[in-house]
Parts: sequence; structure tokens; C-alpha cells
Amino acid sequence: MIAPNAGETDKSGPTRVCFVIDRLSRAGTESQLLLTIKQLDRSKFEPYLCLLDGNDDESQALLPDNCPTWCLGIRRLVSPRAIQQGWKFWNLLRQHRIGVVQTFFPDSTRFAAPLAKAAGVRQVVGSRRNIGHWMTARDKRIARFYNQWFIDKIVANCEAARQAVIEQENAKPDQVVVVHNAIDLERFKDIAPWTPKPAGVPRKVGMVGNLRPVKGPDLFIHAAALVLHEIPDTTFEIAGGGDQAPYQRIIDSLGISDQVKLLGSVDDIPSFLATLDVAVLPSRAEGCSNALLEYMAAGRPIVATDVGGNSIALGHLAPQTCITSENVNGIATRILDYLCRSDVAREIAEGSADLVLASQSCVPLADLYSLRH
Repeated sequence: MIAPNAGETDKSGPTRVCFVIDRLSRAGTESQLLLTIKQLDRSKFEPYLCLLDGNDDESQALLPDNCPTWCLGIRRLVSPRAIQQGWKFWNLLRQHRIGVVQTFFPDSTRFAAPLAKAAGVRQVVGSRRNIGHWMTARDKRIARFYNQWFIDKIVANCEAARQAVIEQENAKPDQVVVVHNAIDLERFKDIAPWTPKPAGVPRKVGMVGNLRPVKGPDLFIHAAALVLHEIPDTTFEIAGGGDQAPYQRIIDSLGISDQVKLLGSVDDIPSFLATLDVAVLPSRAEGCSNALLEYMAAGRPIVATDVGGNSIALGHLAPQTCITSENVNGIATRILDYLCRSDVAREIAEGSADLVLASQSCVPLADLYSLRH
């Protein structure tokens, strides 16, 4: 017996929403998705989660307790496994009468969007959480085709990302809506306000970000070397997963291995940020940075590159905190300014905390998505 069309849901009940993503991790997009699932109003929305692969240990450890999850075990889109699981996914959408599918990342979008349309899902929502720095001409052609035939709406996490979708993917302006990243402020409530260290106590500078070139860990390391020429007892730490070898080679070549540490993935980001005297975001490209919002929620003095939505998030503090991308000297100078001038550091720390308190909340996420419409 064939199940009814997915879109044939009980309109008086909650809308069934299936989020599709490659796998789970502690990175920004994945964290935002898990937060969305956690905060959705269950009287309006019934969430489902589909992982394209999802059989790795990290994905399994992060599976939400309050959401049915399907792990498809697909590692290559062009494979017999993908064909088999595509049929399964189509059936699941119809059997569970999913009303909305939202996809994240290219592979999940290319897999799920056509199947969702074929299953009769009412709304297929794409996502853009960066400015398309990674896109090739082929990627853009595929995105344009999908936006024309399979994607009803695209959610961007900042205006810069929205404009990138319109320009690069020929999306219609009214097809792309902005839903800013949210942050769970409750996680940061126990962090003490920033205070300067007493004289003689070493200071710590850190960044949160996966070890990928776009996040700029090499820029952070080179800036650390410049700061250490002036304040040798400063320590620097990077919290983020990824291949450490190329970055450890840079650290070793600069002779700063005692002062600069690669921590790997860190579970408790608020506790890590609480130890920092300065938080740095040296990214080469961003949409709306989750790490930046965490820095602000922790009330740390911030140095950030002026890419994506960073300057918008920092508001009136942007002229004092934002540095042009690739500017190692500028990053180092701003770090030194905070370490040497506690009045400036305090102003930024208090101002950033006030900004995020005024602008961020998890509660409106569901309404902002407008999924019921």
C-alpha cells in the first residue's frame, strides 16, 4: 500500500518538519540545527532529523533525545547505497506526512530536495550560512537549477549570505529570507564578568573554530608570534577539531610551541571562553559566526575580521573590534591593545555582552522560519 502524499498533514496539528544534514558535529551549522530542534515549539512543530551519513561516533553522541532520527549511511551520492536509501527516504517522508523539509550543505540538498518534491512535501527550504567562498562554477549551476525547480525558500543567516545567494545562484529576492543565528544564553549565565588579570599573571588569548583555512587558524598563530615578541608570557589556545599537523608545523617553525596549543574539539565552550582574556575570530569568510556570538555571550574582549555579518553583529563596537581579513599585523596590534589597556578591553567586553543580550534569543526561531506558511 502506498502512503499518502507527504504534504497531506493534519492542518490542525503541528507541522512535521524534517531537517536534513550530512552528519552532526560541534561546528556552527550543526550546533545551530540542534539548538533549533531543541527550541521548536512542539505545539506548532514536530521535528524529524535525517542524517545523510550519521553513523560516526560524534554524530551518534550528539543525536537529540527529543527528535526521531533517520541515519541513511550514505557517503557518496553516486552509489547503489544512495539509490536504495533515496527510495527509503521518499517512503519515510510520505509515511510520516512530512510537511516541510529543510536541508543543510550541498550533498544533503542535492539528495533530499528532489525526493521531497517527488514525495509531495509542501515546502522545501534550503540554507545558506556563508558567502559562497567555496563555490565553483559547477556548484553555482547546480544551485541555480535546484532553486528553480526544487527549492521554495532559502534561509540565510545574515544579509551578506542572502545577497550572496541572490547574486551567485540567481535566487529571487523574495525567495531568500534572513534568520539570524541564535544562541542559548543559559549556557553562559555562570561566566563571571571579564576582569583584568593582576600584574605578573600570564594572560590567555584564544579562538574557537575548526582547523580549516577558511577559519584562519594560521593567521591566529602568526599573530600570536608577533604578540609574543612584546609579551612573552602570553599563552594562545585554539579550540576546534580538524587536522592539526599543518598548523603544528607552523607553530614549530615559529618556535612558539610552548606558548601556542591546539586543544582539538572542546565540549564545554563557555568554560573555555571563561579562561580567556581576549577572544579572536580570524576567519577569511563567514556568514553569521556562531563563535562570535559565543564570544559576545561570554563577555570577552573581541578581535574579529570584517567578513560576512561580523561587523553587523558587533554593531557600534565594530570600528574598535573588526580588522580587515588576512591582516595579521592588525590582529596582533588589537590583541596587544587589549592586553595593555584594560579600560579598552573592559569597554568591549561589557559592550559585546550587552549587544548579544539585547539581540539574541532562541525563543523566536520557529516563528522566524514561518514554516507553517
